[in-house]
Amino acid sequence: MLHAEWQNALATLQQKPVEERIFTHTQNSYIGQTVSAGGRLNLLVGRVGTKDLQTVDLDLGHIEEIRLEGNKGTIDTTTVCFLDYGNIIGVLQGKPGSPRASSIQRWLNACGVAVEEIALWPVIGHNVWEKLEKASAVHSFEFSYRPSPAIPPPDGIGLASFVRLSNERYPDHRITLKVEVPKRNGPGVVGRLRGQRQLQGDIHSLMTELGYLEGPTGIVRAQANVTLQEEDGEVKDEPLDFIKHHITAKCRIEVRADDRRPRYESAVDAILEAALDRETDLRAAVSG
Repeated sequence: MLHAEWQNALATLQQKPVEERIFTHTQNSYIGQTVSAGGRLNLLVGRVGTKDLQTVDLDLGHIEEIRLEGNKGTIDTTTVCFLDYGNIIGVLQGKPGSPRASSIQRWLNACGVAVEEIALWPVIGHNVWEKLEKASAVHSFEFSYRPSPAIPPPDGIGLASFVRLSNERYPDHRITLKVEVPKRNGPGVVGRLRGQRQLQGDIHSLMTELGYLEGPTGIVRAQANVTLQEEDGEVKDEPLDFIKHHITAKCRIEVRADDRRPRYESAVDAILEAALDRETDLRAAVSG
């Protein structure tokens, strides 16, 4: 999509009543709110909590339930910053259970933040997406990760559905998936082409949800082997490493007890600092 005026969209969102900022999906309710920090408007998207919380009195040693007055509840929030180029957002979860990219995408579309339908993809540099789409053949794909019981994988078909099943059956394991389309002594030409197209689509679908595995989990490997045709007509086999070219940043955020600023202001500062540090890579990934 063409670059959107996100600051205007967030200003419009700021005026919407609460009922237009709530979206429910699979028994989870999400709410968004525009906040000002870092000299710009930003977005908080939260998943309304359903669990009871407790506190402890460290002087008396008493554990008590939190009782909230009125129509109030708990919430796990994710801070979202919209950069000034390329329709890029920076996302920082407050907790492992806070909204991920897939939930933020559904909320943005349900609440009509943009005129067009929004699809959130991880920013992967070095034209990896383009190479995957233009590949004349996709021979194999290897994906290795450690699941997190606290973070269910996204819904999906193909490889995504297998990842979900593995996540449920082997929550404490390191899981490696390797899919290969035999070049010889396998299916005929038609069968190989069909298998390669299916694998190509499955890789694309799974990699668009790559972000949900970050944080407390660990992706060890995500690599496809493809055949590409050069401009001079020559063909070559090339590995596409999605981890190496996936633009992420890890940072530590310190929130002091005497800090009167809202927590999201520290998150915004961290996102903008990371975006500035990786600006060259980010701009290159979305150029052209």
